[in-house]
Amino acid sequence: MPKLRSIITIVAAGCTLTSCNKFLDVKPKGKLIPSEVADFDKLLDNTGTAQYIFLDNNGGSMIGYLNDNLELSEGIAKVAYKANNHPNIDRFYAYTFRKPYRNPNTSDYFWDWGTYRAAAYYNNIIDGIGGLKSISNEDLPYARAVLAQARAGRGFQYFLHNLVYGPVYKPGTANGTRTIPYLTNADLNAPMVDLSTQEEVFKLAAKDLHAALPDAPAATNWPTRANKTAVQAMLAYYHLFTRRYDSVAHYANLAWTGATANGGPDRVIYDYNGFSWTNPGNILSSTIKAQDNFLDANNNREILLYRSEDRGAGRSSSSYPSAEFTGLFDAQTDLRYTYYFLTAPGYKTSYNGVNYDDGQRVQFYRGSKTQLTSGFTYPEVLLMRAEAYARTGKLAEAVADLNLLRKYRYKTGTPPLGVGPQDDVIAEVLKERRRELPASGIKRFLDLKRLVLDAGKPWQKTKIVHKVGTETFEAGIDSDFFIMNIANTILQYNPHWNVPLDNRTF
Repeated sequence: MPKLRSIITIVAAGCTLTSCNKFLDVKPKGKLIPSEVADFDKLLDNTGTAQYIFLDNNGGSMIGYLNDNLELSEGIAKVAYKANNHPNIDRFYAYTFRKPYRNPNTSDYFWDWGTYRAAAYYNNIIDGIGGLKSISNEDLPYARAVLAQARAGRGFQYFLHNLVYGPVYKPGTANGTRTIPYLTNADLNAPMVDLSTQEEVFKLAAKDLHAALPDAPAATNWPTRANKTAVQAMLAYYHLFTRRYDSVAHYANLAWTGATANGGPDRVIYDYNGFSWTNPGNILSSTIKAQDNFLDANNNREILLYRSEDRGAGRSSSSYPSAEFTGLFDAQTDLRYTYYFLTAPGYKTSYNGVNYDDGQRVQFYRGSKTQLTSGFTYPEVLLMRAEAYARTGKLAEAVADLNLLRKYRYKTGTPPLGVGPQDDVIAEVLKERRRELPASGIKRFLDLKRLVLDAGKPWQKTKIVHKVGTETFEAGIDSDFFIMNIANTILQYNPHWNVPLDNRTF
């Protein structure tokens, strides 16, 4: 890849997530052909804004294998990944904390296909609309709405990228580690920007999100676009990391109350008590019959902001749910356990005269039964508000939010939770958050990095421990093991960053 910004310059309108991309390189100047606000608006629907966001070429996420929700059996680890030279061997290296996780001399999907390809679309939209010779008064609100969606998408994506490629963010300190370039110019001929510090990225992302909020539309044509509720959710999530929990409560409350103003919680949460199997005789291959036909769609009622997620994690083709993760769910009352934790034949093979047979294993089928997102769901918005309430001492309000979600997730008749000491309430909110979020992907990874700051609390972890057979692997969360490295394919074209090439053996 020549320079970081030699990401494709966009020309034509994008497609939906179910269709192909249609774009061309513009040479030699990288100037945009679109000339109307509507042309730029269509770019927001391109798959590049939502697909391969922290995913590999097979739709999995190496980041999920650094976490504590997944585990590998000896056969999966030693044969399926290592001996068979799995195309996504980085998952195995991440699980065993063996750096570099990826070959530093090949394209980095997280960087090239995810963040900076998405940023190319956003920057072209922002610069393109700003460069239009004239916008009629009639089109001005439309232009502002498109700009808002682009700025929100850019700010949120860079915010996540900064946390993935940087250390634990520690509010109240300098946070001076140089992490990523906050690229905002769509012109390929403009000088390449330097790496920003982690604190600088936080401020730039906040600037983008706050600028987007006033003009973000109340509704969008697809959940890959950020509506006003999504921008409010982004700001609530942002402040989970600044640890300004009053701001988390403010924005999460705006998002939740706005989303439920017409139709109530039923409009944005599925009641699992109304679920059933379409084929009860074979639930492994059965689909779930929900209250509508959109459970497996990108725009199902719970998805506020869609970003692709690792949907295969937790099944024997790649991993299993960890014992700790499985143990979070009450098998008798939690309907998420009923529909997602299913017993199926595990990994089985022979290699070099050794038989590996995992037998019947409880596996995690959520990704094959319902749509997942690494963006936001409405249940996550509710849980962000609950965490903020619990952190700020509003314990009754926090428990009320927990019980509201539990009404939709647990069997009818399950006793509600009562208000307890503050640490107990926070711990219960975080357990529910972990149950509700995808098993893989970045959300748990980033939660581990923010919660490591809660010294001495029952939900804090300082390290992650994984096992493969009799071998044990561990790594500190507040360490280089939880920081992605910039690939040589990027560094070699940006020597002014003064970051040495990674010469470790892969």
